[in-house]
Amino acid sequence: MNARTRPTASRPTAIYLRCHPHDAGLLLDFWGVLSRYALDAGLGEATVFMDNGRDPHDPLTALDALLAAAAAGRVSAVVIPGPFVFSPDDEQARATALRFEAAGCAVHELSSRPLLPAARVPGHPR
Repeated sequence: MNARTRPTASRPTAIYLRCHPHDAGLLLDFWGVLSRYALDAGLGEATVFMDNGRDPHDPLTALDALLAAAAAGRVSAVVIPGPFVFSPDDEQARATALRFEAAGCAVHELSSRPLLPAARVPGHPR
């Protein structure tokens, strides 16, 4: 993390969450895991931006607000469970991550780590 992406009071860390269809329980689980990650990684307490229940083809108002905050230099890092929160399309998700990085906002992705017990993962055999 360089000086431009170091969290400060004026450039805090954000968490972005989107689950479609709406799943408040799963989002709360992710919120807790990502909040702990941000604290453990020295990113500080994070502000949460959420488009719960929004189809990725609909306007994602929280994501748009977060991108605007990053472009204005008001967010230093965004923590996500994986790029799927930006879009189910890999290219579009990658393009969104690059927009954050171009604004000097580091993207911390946790999709390579186990986030939840297997029993809470949708579609996983219980």
